Amino acid sequence: MEEIYDKPLPNDKRELLTGRNYEMYNLDLMRKVFPRIITEHNEKYSRVQRRPQIRDIISLYFYLLSYVDGKHTREDGTASKRFGASFPSKEQITENLGLAEKRIKPMIGILETNGLLLDVKDVWEGTRRYKWYYVSFCPRISDDGYIVDENGEKIMPDLSKY
Repeated sequence: MEEIYDKPLPNDKRELLTGRNYEMYNLDLMRKVFPRIITEHNEKYSRVQRRPQIRDIISLYFYLLSYVDGKHTREDGTASKRFGASFPSKEQITENLGLAEKRIKPMIGILETNGLLLDVKDVWEGTRRYKWYYVSFCPRISDDGYIVDENGEKIMPDLSKY
């Protein structure tokens, strides 16, 4: 069933909205949240000659967001344990984003402490360990660039995770 949009849309957005594999994100992530995080990071490391790079948290966030499992029910009719989780391997992340593996854990910490990741779980299947990342779609963002939780409280990051 094709949705009908009443307002005019720019460029080829209508085609995207009616197509498959389309998701939207809160625009204030790019306008407010990531600039605040990057500013806080740069202020923390202002006196360090070679400060750690943080710009890749943006691509990592959207990469994890694009791999969220949206299937609530498996083909056999049972509930999916992975519903809402993103679970690319470190190898997959490093290969696809060109990140050094040692940078992933600190960036995950920054995303988590800022409320962009709701949870990170270690999941064991037999002898293999997987990470499941529960990515927030960030429906509520304050004017000063903080994620707002379901109770209306700003999520104040632990800057030691930077």
